[in-house]
Amino acid sequence: VLLVTILVVEGIAVAQKTQGGQNIGANRIPPTQCDNWVRTSNGGHFASPNYPNMYPPNQECIYILEAAPRQRIELTFDEPYYIEPSFECRFDHLEVRDGPFGFSPLINRYCGLKSPALIRSTGRFMWIKFTSDEELEGKGFQAKYSFIPDPDFTYLGGILNPIPDCQFELSGADGIVRSSQVEQEGKTKPGQAVDCIWTIKATPNAKIYLRFLDYQMEHSNECKRNFVAVYDGSSSIENLKAKFCSTVANDVMLQTGTGVVRMWADEGSRLSRFRMLFTSFVD
Repeated sequence: VLLVTILVVEGIAVAQKTQGGQNIGANRIPPTQCDNWVRTSNGGHFASPNYPNMYPPNQECIYILEAAPRQRIELTFDEPYYIEPSFECRFDHLEVRDGPFGFSPLINRYCGLKSPALIRSTGRFMWIKFTSDEELEGKGFQAKYSFIPDPDFTYLGGILNPIPDCQFELSGADGIVRSSQVEQEGKTKPGQAVDCIWTIKATPNAKIYLRFLDYQMEHSNECKRNFVAVYDGSSSIENLKAKFCSTVANDVMLQTGTGVVRMWADEGSRLSRFRMLFTSFVD
């Protein structure tokens, strides 16, 4: 009898929410970060809007967490916790993905009265989206995240090999960004991982166009071990424009006068390389 009652209530809720389904989500705000988000070197915390008070309707909030190389992310939830319960969390819910994008592998979708258990990433990134529909709000959630060592990397006496400071700066009307600078300037030693950043400054009032002249990824498509990332404006994950880890890299047009190119290659991917031309241009 209880099961039948639950199914009937659920069916009524579905019918109410799907009536006139063409308009569902019509007033939803564009995806964005919502409410306060605290970041520190050791982690931070974020919450649904208005927490611990009722979250508003028609929200879509996205949080992208990034750990340092050779680290993973742990996510825990405070009490009180309440996100409108529904079958398969089809209405209000929290979606967590294992990676930096909305198409990264899904860890799970969460809703209801019980806060999720500890959630761990398998890499450096975690993508989180909170969604609320037009009715039946709750207290929401507050989540805390912290960083832990990635066990996939090699330890030496319990301490990870240090990654040296590896940064380069370029500016002007045009120039060449090349991974060969790393070896030529002795930024890393043979056998060490590579985590290097090139910051490019265009001429005043100009934007930047990047064209790959040479590109080779060892262990292609193993994006956790090996990639070239391009950021537009700063190296913050929110400004990630493109990430290349397969056998092909496309040209990139930035919308600002500052570009950041980051190359990551673990100890077994040192044969990876790239060379690209940057050009300043004005619309």
